[in-house]
Amino acid sequence: CLSKDTPDVTTAGDKPATVVVSYPDGSKDEVPVTIHVTNPATDADKYTPEGQDVNTKTGELPNPADGIKNKSDLP
Repeated sequence: CLSKDTPDVTTAGDKPATVVVSYPDGSKDEVPVTIHVTNPATDADKYTPEGQDVNTKTGELPNPADGIKNKSDLP
């Protein structure tokens, strides 16, 4: 099987293409197909940080990372 034309996969969406099927006797069939191009998931799509309360003393700026409960689950 070969692709008759190269679909544009630089942007998301449904892209038409044609696959050429070659048989041992030399005959061929052209089959229309649709290529579904999707955007890869971002890290923000894959992970859900959970907030938690942070205690600190007057005048001490807390570490922002201490406010994330599930840091070990994040990249």
